[in-house]
Amino acid sequence: MTYTKLGLTVMLISLLAVATALTGCPPQQSADGVIVEPPIDDAAQGAGASGAINQIGSTTVLPIAEAWQRAFTSAHPEIKINVSGGGSGTGIKSLADGTAHIANASRGIKDQEIQDAQARGVEPVEHVVAYDGIAAVVHPSVGVDTLSIEQLSDIYSGEVTNWSQIGGADSEIIVVSRDSASGTYESWKEMVIQQGGEAEDRDYTPAALKQQSNEGIRSTVAGTPGAIGYIGLGYINDSVKVLSVSPLGGGDAVVPSVESVQSGDYPVARELYMYTNGEPTGAIATYFEWGLSEEGQKIVQEAGFVPVN
Repeated sequence: MTYTKLGLTVMLISLLAVATALTGCPPQQSADGVIVEPPIDDAAQGAGASGAINQIGSTTVLPIAEAWQRAFTSAHPEIKINVSGGGSGTGIKSLADGTAHIANASRGIKDQEIQDAQARGVEPVEHVVAYDGIAAVVHPSVGVDTLSIEQLSDIYSGEVTNWSQIGGADSEIIVVSRDSASGTYESWKEMVIQQGGEAEDRDYTPAALKQQSNEGIRSTVAGTPGAIGYIGLGYINDSVKVLSVSPLGGGDAVVPSVESVQSGDYPVARELYMYTNGEPTGAIATYFEWGLSEEGQKIVQEAGFVPVN
């Protein structure tokens, strides 16, 4: 079938009108004359194509995200939020590939992760939502109450393998760790095993039992005589014994708590993050404004973490 110039023009105008009606803003024309579809508007971008905000990542941040989800959606029933774990690395990858609108992370984003995201047109923006301490925990039968950063480094690098080497009973130390997708895994390695950069050649012992979550570490330590692990403040309960930790180079041992993290006395403390693609807009902006408000930060404290304000 043959079309006249007039017929083609009418057809193109009709198609552009349909595109405008569907997106709410007209397509734009690039310098070379190619029609470019407009970006998703702020409201759609904030709630995602399905009308939901997808939040994925750190299991440490998970209790905060879940508590925020319940309270926020109760006040804003028109906004749906899907929350899941998987680890900080999983969350950041999900943000980069468009699966997540928000990536939860218990560590800062790496340079390579930023580059990978930017290569896909995603610009990660960091939001500090809480502070946390990483607690060293042991099976209740372990006869040790206090360890230094240096001793924890020796245990997790495999230099020390028996509790008798550090003042305990003659029994094997069972090392329990998060898996490498976890931001807590990275934080513990940097702050404890590598002693904040003083022992950069050290790494996790191959004998470490890897777990996919804070709950996994806690339950493994609670059920394994001689075991040691590490968990976020929000996961501490009576099933494990929490150790006091003395800082690198010596000093008083400090029990991990909201107060000791807030004061800066506890030596294994960190920021907790949520990442977005660019500055948040629409529903996501509303969510962050609420989360960082007095109401949202009160929930952070109720979850066992340290508020940012």
